Amino acid sequence: MRLSSRALTTVVLALGIALGAPAVAAADARFQSVDSFAGPQGASITVIRSVVGDDGKVTYKRVTYFAGPDGAQVFRSHSAAK
Repeated sequence: MRLSSRALTTVVLALGIALGAPAVAAADARFQSVDSFAGPQGASITVIRSVVGDDGKVTYKRVTYFAGPDGAQVFRSHSAAK
């Protein structure tokens, strides 16, 4: 019996999903955002990162770097929960 290319493609995709799903389920959940600007009054970059680990620990970090005519500043927020 000969498999058609459509059937063979379906089998290969199904096997890939079945074998890859446990690895995805065991991975950490992560979110990251980076925003920046530059203009006549200065420049800034903000990085936000949130992670939920396999152990259930949640961390959140937000860091903003700013440089302008009056100098540079860093603003930080950090939070964690178990």
